[in-house]
Amino acid sequence: MIKQLNKIIQTKTGIALLVMSLAIISPALAEQIDLNNASLADMYELPLSEGQVQAVYDYVQYHGPLVSIYELVNVKMLDNDDIQMLKSAIILKPDADAAINTRLEDQYRKVENWTSTEGASEGLIELWLERLAEPINVNTASYEDLVSLQNVSPIDAAAVLKLRTEVDSIGSARWLRNAVGLSYYGYRNLRDFVSYGEPESGQWHIWYNMVMKSVPSTNSTDEETGSLQETLQLFADGDFTSPYNAAYQPDILHKFSISNSRHWKAGLSYNRQLGENNRYMDNATWRNSTVDSVLHFLNLDNVKLPEMKAVLTLSDFDLGAFHLDRLVLGNFSATISQGVVFESTDFRSPRRSGYGWNKRAHGIFSDLSRSQEYAQRGIGIQGSLFSKFKFLGFASKNDRDAVLNPDGASFTSLITLYPRDDDGFYNVLPHPLLDVVNEVTYGGNARFEFAPGTFVGVSAYESLYDKELRPDPLLTIIAEANTGLFLNSSGNGADTEIAAMHASSAQSSLWSAAKANRRVQGLEFSTVISNLALQVEWGVLDQDNEILSVTKDPQALVANAYLQFDNINFMVLYRDYDLGFDNPYQRSFSNYQRYKSSIYEDYFYLKDPILSSLYTGAAQPQAERGVYVSSRYQIHRAWVLTTNFDTWTRVADGSRYYRTVATAEYRPVFNYRFRVRQKWQARGSFNIFSPTGYENRETILTARMRLSGYDQLQITYVNSATLFDPRRRLTIDLATGSNNTSPVGQAASPGNALGFVLTHNFTPMFKLIGSAVYYKGFFWSFEDTDFRVFDSQNGSIRWWVTAFSRLGNHWAIRAKLSWDESSAISNYAYGLEPYDPRSLDKSSTWFGDNADFRLQLDYAF
Repeated sequence: MIKQLNKIIQTKTGIALLVMSLAIISPALAEQIDLNNASLADMYELPLSEGQVQAVYDYVQYHGPLVSIYELVNVKMLDNDDIQMLKSAIILKPDADAAINTRLEDQYRKVENWTSTEGASEGLIELWLERLAEPINVNTASYEDLVSLQNVSPIDAAAVLKLRTEVDSIGSARWLRNAVGLSYYGYRNLRDFVSYGEPESGQWHIWYNMVMKSVPSTNSTDEETGSLQETLQLFADGDFTSPYNAAYQPDILHKFSISNSRHWKAGLSYNRQLGENNRYMDNATWRNSTVDSVLHFLNLDNVKLPEMKAVLTLSDFDLGAFHLDRLVLGNFSATISQGVVFESTDFRSPRRSGYGWNKRAHGIFSDLSRSQEYAQRGIGIQGSLFSKFKFLGFASKNDRDAVLNPDGASFTSLITLYPRDDDGFYNVLPHPLLDVVNEVTYGGNARFEFAPGTFVGVSAYESLYDKELRPDPLLTIIAEANTGLFLNSSGNGADTEIAAMHASSAQSSLWSAAKANRRVQGLEFSTVISNLALQVEWGVLDQDNEILSVTKDPQALVANAYLQFDNINFMVLYRDYDLGFDNPYQRSFSNYQRYKSSIYEDYFYLKDPILSSLYTGAAQPQAERGVYVSSRYQIHRAWVLTTNFDTWTRVADGSRYYRTVATAEYRPVFNYRFRVRQKWQARGSFNIFSPTGYENRETILTARMRLSGYDQLQITYVNSATLFDPRRRLTIDLATGSNNTSPVGQAASPGNALGFVLTHNFTPMFKLIGSAVYYKGFFWSFEDTDFRVFDSQNGSIRWWVTAFSRLGNHWAIRAKLSWDESSAISNYAYGLEPYDPRSLDKSSTWFGDNADFRLQLDYAF
């Protein structure tokens, strides 16, 4: 009995001691601070001084979550006693935002490559960033979702959809990799954008982006595309009175978007272009709008609002048999198929096939991009019915920049201006250029899907204008003294494109203010057969207002076949655009933009140089007829060969072109890569007297060494030469008519460049990128996130340096400074009094020296 009593006492005593221990330990555990997720205010509870707390907080924010408490030995303000004391006061849990932060870091690494890739567009990059932050569920993703991703082909997308019909659910990356027909290249680029389950509901994502720069812009990443900004700078630096001064009016862009889960997103953006003055929208622009009504209610009718974009997106809702992909209110972008009928962007990508890096996303999306001239503002919807019938539709009303005719009641053409300004250089334009034409655009696309990747579709859109469309380039665009050159100059063989501009005088029952229209219809077909994808899109511009009669209407056609294996792919593309297919929303495959080699390209022939934006700002493809062949072949682990061959005819004048680019990359080990890129391009001559032919050869040698810690050194050498057909006016003595050697003119235009790019990561959160290059002649390059084109007659040294820093897990800043130091150029001119073509006078000496900057700030949560 006594033994049993002792056991009970001992048991009760043990329980009591355990209870007392828990009572003492529990508060201590409750007061332990999670160092990886605590705020600065919470950390002040630690037994440390204010300076020590700040040092610990900064270390965690800038170096990431701690795995061990002993990492705090790197904090200089802490000693061993402090760390021992913290052992009982802190706890280290995984970063609550670890998965998100990992993806954010991946975003920053990827975006550098995206913005440096030929053919990338701003809107598509935004889409990829959005899907990196919140991946789409591979078990519910549509064909359009998958095929819009970088380097995911229609064959890859169809393979994933086919796998979904064979299994209950794709549960992991291993299951995805086993999809029959999914190439390794497609899988590797797909895995970063997809998840294998539904995301948690109620997740907030906030993104802010600010870019300020004085870097000239181009509307294309093509080595043969110049920039109007270079023309503007010439006038700003010369003796002309010019309102453009890039040093005082940098380009500035603000973007802000917020989303909650996958069902809704809202955003705002504001963009002022390089050299553009601060502009404000007249309230008349908002007439009959909600904003105007609110201003009137608040008695603020005279208040002017800054020009900006605003958008609200609702997405991914199931309503019975109907699935809503996206409903966009405000500013949106719309892309249909291969861009023959409709794609609403101000920018173009040369040779944009829709495969590999040159992607195009079919559908309706929110638009916070820099596009202004062809930006859509209204409503857009995309969805599917019974999963087989897919459609999109849109309606927009927006102002357009245009060149008005002298009567002010009609216009010659829409115009994309860089920068946007009413007055031009000489202040001689009879009418302003900005927001002078009101456009109502509506359209859509309907597809019926027979199997994954196999469908037929029909598309159409119509634009209505509140002014008559009556092209009159001789009276409105070309200077009076130069009108005789139009259609008569051998150097401007594409003037017939100007003569074929669309004209219209029409009314519409849908909009009483309509005085002109432009209507385009099209058909599309796509199929995937094993590892072969076939795509066709055809469009027609209705000029006779008879929808069912197309024989007399200008047409456009793009067809391609894509064959894919694990180590090789092969594509053939054919395009055929009629001269009169003047569709401003066309963005399909082409080498050149519309009005290339026309009088619009020569600003000195026009009434005002700003009117050359009709060519430099054009995103519409030139009328071409030709075949493009592309292939990528990994013949060995260490060798990759890429070839592109294009042969086409310029419809405007029958000029024949060809372009061949071959690239070989050798990688003996992973860290070392050697690359040779060879380009041959030519335009054929009509006969031996033709001055329009040329041959171009370009060789680029690159050696890239990937060092530890993501450091990298790249050395590049460029050699190029352009050979021209003889120009007899440059080799004939004007006084005697004999074939004497002329002191002007060139038989060839050589170019050379040698430079390096060095990247050094000081920490995982901070790096510097620096480059120096010497070039003489024509030279193009990607500088960090900018595409630049240069030409120096006497040689120039160009430097640039970029600093990139992650300010914690959510902020990032990128600053770039570049400058050019050119050798002296001596300009010579013919003697004028008395006129003697053989005498030369040294007129001036000029030293080129200019600097540019770019500042970017990002916040992602």
